[in-house]
Amino acid sequence: MTNNAKSWTTDLNSLVEKYAEQIMDSMDMKTMEQFVFDTLHQQYSCYSEEELINEVKETYPELLEDN
Repeated sequence: MTNNAKSWTTDLNSLVEKYAEQIMDSMDMKTMEQFVFDTLHQQYSCYSEEELINEVKETYPELLEDN
């Protein structure tokens, strides 16, 4: 580990933020859209049926309407 890398250990959160911002800035719109979709899909896949239905009711209740 270099001295420069060691200095980040005292402010690791700052390094995380800078790295995340750099990664985000390097993404084109399609890549960013895919990342957001994948992240949301992964998160909602972990919900129980009840949790997901409650979440949908609060935000987009029309998704639960019968066709």
